[in-house]
Amino acid sequence: MKNTLRFSVLAGMLGLLAASQGHAQTGPNQSAPASPAAPAAINPDSVFVNPEVRPQFVGGDRAFAAYVGKSIRYPQQALNRRISGRVFISFTLSAQGKVQDAHVVSGPGNGLNEEALRLIWTMPPWEPGRVNGQPVRVACTLPIAFNSGR
Repeated sequence: MKNTLRFSVLAGMLGLLAASQGHAQTGPNQSAPASPAAPAAINPDSVFVNPEVRPQFVGGDRAFAAYVGKSIRYPQQALNRRISGRVFISFTLSAQGKVQDAHVVSGPGNGLNEEALRLIWTMPPWEPGRVNGQPVRVACTLPIAFNSGR
């Protein structure tokens, strides 16, 4: 009997506490500066949680879902035991859009954690996040859902 597999991907990016930048606000009793100040220099080692422009998988959420559907291999151990669940992978996207420092935050095990981690490490580069128009490093967490057809 052939097992039918169904995969769903939650492509919402969840931020991890890392670094943030403050912005001055002009109140009703304060005058705005005559000319805008030059943007502050961005430290290349900074990791942003909520950049002005969030990183995006090239092609968007549909392309990400297609990548996962094409690339995922449901582990035989999990299939035999009919184990399903979500694996949360935390990683940093570099200023070039490449995955760095990926690790499993939580997951059901039985090969699912390793498979989700493999998917993240083998992803093609993303469009990087941006602050002041410059590409920056961004902390990300993605849930990858595994559902075995029963």
